[in-house]
Amino acid sequence: MRDVLKAVAVLLARLEQGEAQLHVAVDRQLRAVHGEVARIQQRIDGIVSTAQARITDEARVALGPVTAEYGRVMDTASARLHMAGRTVWTWYAGLAGLGLLLAVIAWGVLGYYQRELGQARAELARYENAIPVVRAFSASDAIVCGDRICVNVDPGAPRRGDRQQYLPARPSAGQ
Repeated sequence: MRDVLKAVAVLLARLEQGEAQLHVAVDRQLRAVHGEVARIQQRIDGIVSTAQARITDEARVALGPVTAEYGRVMDTASARLHMAGRTVWTWYAGLAGLGLLLAVIAWGVLGYYQRELGQARAELARYENAIPVVRAFSASDAIVCGDRICVNVDPGAPRRGDRQQYLPARPSAGQ
């Protein structure tokens, strides 16, 4: 049994020694892999930074004409918009002037018709005041003699006027 224990101890020592050597080999390989990964990372960073600079330069070159054309289009659109705005303000000013002119004309026409209406009202008042005179003339036995009125006087009627100087006319035969 001792021999078995010795053999197991030797086997265990060899296994530990093999495990230590394996551990050292794995560590060496891991360090090598880490070094390689670091080198690959540096190469990738270099490629990326070079690609980024190259993409930026190519984008600048490719977008330069587009940007210039966009600027020209925007300047043209701005100029057209400015001219359209001026045209709109000109139309507004013209319409405001026309509205003002129409208001002045309407005010003048209204004033004219007010004067005409006033004259028509005065004439109507004269006609309304003349109606009783025409009715009285029509009811009287009277005629127009040149530029005067001739009447057939009723001698039995009472005299009128502030000095009793008027005699009424006889009633008209048609009444």
